[in-house]
Amino acid sequence: MDTDGNLVGKDDTEAQVQQVYANPATARAAAGSGLEHVVEATVYLTDLTDLAAFRGVRDAHQDAQHPPACSLVGAAGLVHPDFRVEIDAPAVVPSAG
Repeated sequence: MDTDGNLVGKDDTEAQVQQVYANPATARAAAGSGLEHVVEATVYLTDLTDLAAFRGVRDAHQDAQHPPACSLVGAAGLVHPDFRVEIDAPAVVPSAG
């Protein structure tokens, strides 16, 4: 969903993956963290043939030399019937000193 609560990319996995990477960026930045501080990721795909699209977007957003631990789960469905992907990716907030 975008910031207005609208579905992004109904049948477009790449657009949805872009959005799930974009959504938490503001919250992480406000906390003094960022994608580089993600400690692990669990990815849920409703169609495992979307794996290549997910990887393409993921690789554009994270450091391939230092990726977080990652698990992939094939899901029969997500909270909204048009969601194709969900990512749970907790991050740490680095200390200031």
